[in-house]
Amino acid sequence: MLLLGLLPACSSAGGEGSSPSTSAPGASGGAGATEPEVPAYAVPGSCSPLSLTGGTVLPGAAVSRCWGQALQAHRSVRAWTNGPPDMEADVELVPSPRMQTEAVGGVVVVQDGVASSLVDGQWVTGVLNSDIEDEALVAAAGEFAAAVFSPPGLAQGVGDCSTWKVAPGRQTLTLHDGSQPARLVRLDCTAPFVAQGATTTRAALWVREDWTPVHHAATLSIDGVTTESLRDFTDHGARFDIPTPPR
Repeated sequence: MLLLGLLPACSSAGGEGSSPSTSAPGASGGAGATEPEVPAYAVPGSCSPLSLTGGTVLPGAAVSRCWGQALQAHRSVRAWTNGPPDMEADVELVPSPRMQTEAVGGVVVVQDGVASSLVDGQWVTGVLNSDIEDEALVAAAGEFAAAVFSPPGLAQGVGDCSTWKVAPGRQTLTLHDGSQPARLVRLDCTAPFVAQGATTTRAALWVREDWTPVHHAATLSIDGVTTESLRDFTDHGARFDIPTPPR
């Protein structure tokens, strides 16, 4: 990723101006989430025909569509990736995608494809390859966040697997924040696949029994180097205090 040489390690999105104020019933993980003032989650129609019975094999395209629409149905989510760099973002998906993350020493907001950050009390708009360091860093952070936490980014790799097989039983998983959601269903990709120049040799998804996405893990090989890609999804349906930068 282009951020490797530009960004320091990114911390949690739960910094200044980012604590969730409401959360839908059954929202997972994250401290500070309270009862909702938003529509309750309903299983999307794309998920309803998909069985989570152990041994069931499901088409990758159908799982990808369900995964993305389940996140949209929650309206918002706190998402984390181990990167590199490690980054967490509060993501609003409805009515239109916008997000905030902590990077370059402050909160970076991405909205309508524009990254902005409050630096020394003033909003800085990111400009890729700018000679002004703050503008370049904000743009790089925003570009990475948008790629990973946009609706297509949240479902990246799910549809590239041709078929997913539902594992038997239910599992408890420990996420990066220490939370331990229980009764999760694991789906395993049935064969390696190549996407964006990387070979995924193993991939697994964990969802709640209502298809709420919770975790995505993959083993990737790039130019002979093996790496683990991890993503967590918590605070489904939370209302985040994402600031609106001036335009």
